[in-house]
Amino acid sequence: MKIAIKLLLGLLIFVGAIAYFAPASIIEKYLPNNISTVGMSGTLLKGNVQNIVIDKIGLQNTKWSANPLSLLFGKVNADVSINSNNLKGNFETTVASSEVITEDIDLNGELSLLSPYFEKLGLTISGQFDAKFENLHIKNGFPNDANGTLNTFNTSILGFIPLNLGDVNSVFSQQGDGIQISLINQNGELDLNGVISIANNGFYNADLTFSKNSRTPDNVLQTVELIGQKIGEDTIKVAHQGQLSI
Repeated sequence: MKIAIKLLLGLLIFVGAIAYFAPASIIEKYLPNNISTVGMSGTLLKGNVQNIVIDKIGLQNTKWSANPLSLLFGKVNADVSINSNNLKGNFETTVASSEVITEDIDLNGELSLLSPYFEKLGLTISGQFDAKFENLHIKNGFPNDANGTLNTFNTSILGFIPLNLGDVNSVFSQQGDGIQISLINQNGELDLNGVISIANNGFYNADLTFSKNSRTPDNVLQTVELIGQKIGEDTIKVAHQGQLSI
């Protein structure tokens, strides 16, 4: 028993020493192709990066403080904080193989952060957002579980159908083998109400309704009807299915 205890203590000290002394730059060797960094410093245990780019999205001043004991179980557990010009906040994340489990998410920033994704669809998005999640579980690149809210403010989407959706409240929750997102808005040019379901294999189903209100400009509802179906005098239903590509 004494030998086992000594071996365990030795292993703990060894792992702790690796995390404490190993330079943070080691991380760069294991990053996927869609992530690049500039100005990484510190150690595996505690470090920061001046600039990190994820799928053309740039973030500045990202810091982490890792738990060295998590390495014993083939995981990396760390507290992360971001103080970028377009995103600020913090969260706790655990990365293991093909899974990323993030908890206690508290982030706020500019919706323009997501521009690279909307540009693929020929759209431009603007506004602000505030995200608060108890947990967000990504497995094999797709959402597997989520519990939290995403609020966007002064939400504007410009493109073939320019829309000012005002303030949008999105509630994320687990449902079956995936997650469900319930959406509703206020102060927009159209009233939005709908549900988006995302299975753990990345297949999604969106069922949204847009209704006319006192702020709706002339012909906006008729324009939305080009991508949906009229189900009432002043209401358009937009349904879409597809496969997420993350």
